[in-house]
Amino acid sequence: MGKKPTYGYQGNWTTKQSSIGRGQSISTFDIFSSRVKDIILNSNHPRFTEFGEWNSIGTVFVESAKNPLFSDQISLIPAYPAFPNIKHYPLINELVPVIYLTDVDVTSNTNSVSAYYLPPINIWNSQIHNAVPSLITLPESQKKDYQQVEAGSTRRVTDQSTEINLGVYFNENNVLKNHPLLPYEGDILYEGRFSNSIRLGSTVKDTLAVSNLWSEGSNNGDPITIIRNGQPNSSVGVDGSIDAWIPTLENINLDKSSIYLTSTQKVNLELATIFTNKFNSYNKIKETPQTPDLYNGNQILLNSGRLVFNAQNDHILLSADKSIYLSSNGSINIDTTTISTYSDEIRLTAPKVYLGNFVGGEGYVGAPLQSVVLGDNLKQTLTSIIEALGGIANAMATSFNAGGPVPSLQAEGGLLLGQVETLKTSLNILLSENVKTI
Repeated sequence: MGKKPTYGYQGNWTTKQSSIGRGQSISTFDIFSSRVKDIILNSNHPRFTEFGEWNSIGTVFVESAKNPLFSDQISLIPAYPAFPNIKHYPLINELVPVIYLTDVDVTSNTNSVSAYYLPPINIWNSQIHNAVPSLITLPESQKKDYQQVEAGSTRRVTDQSTEINLGVYFNENNVLKNHPLLPYEGDILYEGRFSNSIRLGSTVKDTLAVSNLWSEGSNNGDPITIIRNGQPNSSVGVDGSIDAWIPTLENINLDKSSIYLTSTQKVNLELATIFTNKFNSYNKIKETPQTPDLYNGNQILLNSGRLVFNAQNDHILLSADKSIYLSSNGSINIDTTTISTYSDEIRLTAPKVYLGNFVGGEGYVGAPLQSVVLGDNLKQTLTSIIEALGGIANAMATSFNAGGPVPSLQAEGGLLLGQVETLKTSLNILLSENVKTI
């Protein structure tokens, strides 16, 4: 790991006045606002090697917000992230607080300091970006329509143009429709720039608060954690408007992907299957599961366009105290080399149940796919046939003609009687003790 170059002060800490911008001096104890002009995010940056290669990731180059640079003749100040575990890197033209603190050379010089920056200043109260470009570098079109509106509002660009430089590939057009989340008292919210968020919240049933979709069936203050990735394409604010600066709320049925960790709440998740509220496979079973809109208790709800559970090296374990329910509008398929089951009872309920590979047609003699026999009905039919054969065998074994017994018929009748007894015995082992069908 390369060593970051020191661009800070290495003299007397208590009297140092560090020059930033055009002639402005700031004490090392001060926190001053700086505009981000450049940032190292990968190895393609021209100063990647100079600032320590991969150790340089997150390094920004700033100018004074009060006295922006008038030309490239004055060097930008490098500043490093203040937090090691939270990577909240700014966009170009966002303002960050900068402070001089102890740096890597402290072991040889206890007065050695470098510039460090905190997360961007919340100028526009927007989770998307809080960039404030210098009027010196701002295009004329942006100078005219880059308006600061009333406190708490994000910036509005009247012609929807986004000429402001925010970075190499970050495009404001792609995220302009992303609404911030509406907070409730006590909530802790983490919001990304791309409508991804974590809410550490609770049930809110106050009549003065905006109602939400997770506070039914529980008491104020009951905890809930909501992880959401992606607002719906037609997202609107809590007032019904499409203005992106109006806050919105999570909606488990419309958001792209969601995880809800509840304690006592009811969450009205709309199940995808047409069998919702039917639970046909639970016929004559003592207890049927409640649907999510009726259940209030601690549960984890996952909702997305697709769910994939993959255990690369070990098992997937599904365990439930009462039952495991599988439902699909299409089919339920299992591909495996071995199926091993152990249960007091296994139920399969479907219009058709296929065992084995579907390799051809059905419904004719010799078809590769054939119907399972109803064992009890088969036993009854075979019993009738065997009894008829038994009658024929008795008649043959005792047959006479006008001249006396018919040896050939009596011999065949005796053999048939023996076979009848064998067939009667084999009827008792035709039926499975474990597998039943309709």
